[in-house]
Amino acid sequence: MRALARLWGIGTLLLALCVAETRALLISNIEFDLALPRGASETLAFQLINNEADPLEIQISLADWDRDLHGENRFYPPGTLPRSAAGWLSVSPVRFDLARNEQREVKFSLRVPRDIEGTYWAAILVEASPKQTQPQPGTTVVVRRRFAVKVFQTPPGTGKREGRITMLDVRGLNPPNVWVEFENRGTVHVQRVTGRVEIRDEKGSTVDKIEFDSFPTLPGAKRQLKVTSGRKKGDLLPPGRYAVVAILDYGGESLAGGQYILRIQPLKLVPIGEAKAPPQDLDQDGLYEDVNADGRLTLEDAALLGFHIEKPPVQENARAFDFDNDGDADFDDVLALKKMAEEPR
Repeated sequence: MRALARLWGIGTLLLALCVAETRALLISNIEFDLALPRGASETLAFQLINNEADPLEIQISLADWDRDLHGENRFYPPGTLPRSAAGWLSVSPVRFDLARNEQREVKFSLRVPRDIEGTYWAAILVEASPKQTQPQPGTTVVVRRRFAVKVFQTPPGTGKREGRITMLDVRGLNPPNVWVEFENRGTVHVQRVTGRVEIRDEKGSTVDKIEFDSFPTLPGAKRQLKVTSGRKKGDLLPPGRYAVVAILDYGGESLAGGQYILRIQPLKLVPIGEAKAPPQDLDQDGLYEDVNADGRLTLEDAALLGFHIEKPPVQENARAFDFDNDGDADFDDVLALKKMAEEPR
């Protein structure tokens, strides 16, 4: 398992607890999704099991948390976020030892205010470190691991579901990379957003369909995803005009939709620099790696591309030189071509 370098701010906090390791700290439940009435109180519990080789020192605390644009968890002191439930929670015990193979129950009580609407949430943090039985001479490095048990509370019949797509873009064509940004404008935690992207030609025929992996979104939060077509490299969309349509289902009364008009212009390749002929696609994958048109891929091609990367012959044909498939031609593509040239063939 990984040690957490820091708790507050952007960072990775290990959440998967029942892992496929021989030795692990096991936690019986890592998420509570509650629907208690306003004004209600409830006491719940989860179990900690020390399945590791050595005894552990356990410390329990509360935190606020949210997710960044890409779904990574961020943690804050309790009471930081507007929809924090940390102030309603109390946990017991907060510090104890856990012997090898020992199981211990952690209880938490929740008292729901009478005036809330929608979802509020917090995290119960479980910090584990090896139990120090004897003082050690010199400097001792102690690895502390922190886990999060998430608690959501939504009073029945409260809150609203509202969502929309706030950004839709195509960044890379070989194969198509589509970026979608979804915003949860409601007050309810959306546990599962599903959907798809369709690419349609000028006749309205669907020429590509890309399914989303489902994802959650907190109230007031945005989530940005990149979805990549299953088309093989070199299986290019012909030049033309396309409608890229995203459709997301977030459990509301209507779906969230967005459209982006994609225009693919024909390539108009010309010799680059002192080359005698236009760049060549040596393996028919839609990328023109033979920049100097000498029939080979060498480091000279990367050097020539680097000298001319910002000039019109390259920029007006950017998709021919988009070796990292991010939608433009820049120095990252020069580095990608250099790496390709260095690979044994």
